[in-house]
Amino acid sequence: MKTENINWKFISVLNLIVIIYLSFFILPGSDEIPPIIPHLDKIGHFILYGFQALSLFMLLKQHNFIKPNIVVTITCFIIGTIIEYLQPVLTSNRVFDFFDIIANLTGVLTSLIVIKLILLKKVKR
Repeated sequence: MKTENINWKFISVLNLIVIIYLSFFILPGSDEIPPIIPHLDKIGHFILYGFQALSLFMLLKQHNFIKPNIVVTITCFIIGTIIEYLQPVLTSNRVFDFFDIIANLTGVLTSLIVIKLILLKKVKR
C-alpha cells in the first residue's frame, strides 16, 4: 500500500484522541504496586508522540507544506505541554511532569529523524 493512499488526517486525529484519553481518563498505576518496567509511561509518551509526529508529517507532506519538520515539532510540543499543564487542573490524580514533555519531544524528534533517513534512502535509489 502506498503512503499516498493512507488517510493520514484520520490517523493523526485518532492518535490525538488516544493521547488525550490516556492523559485524562485512564488512571495511572497505584504507587503501592511497582511497575513491571520502570518509567513505562515515558515509553508510552515516546511511542504515542512519535507516531503523532509521523502521521502529522505524512499529512503535511500530502499537502506540500513547507518545512513540515518544524510544524510537526512545534505542534506536538504545544499539544504535549498544554496537556501536561491541564492534567493537574482537570484531574485530581495527575501532576505536571517535565520529563513527560522530554519523552514526547524525544519521540517526535526520533520519528522525524527516521522519516528523514528513509526519505533520503528513497532519493538515492
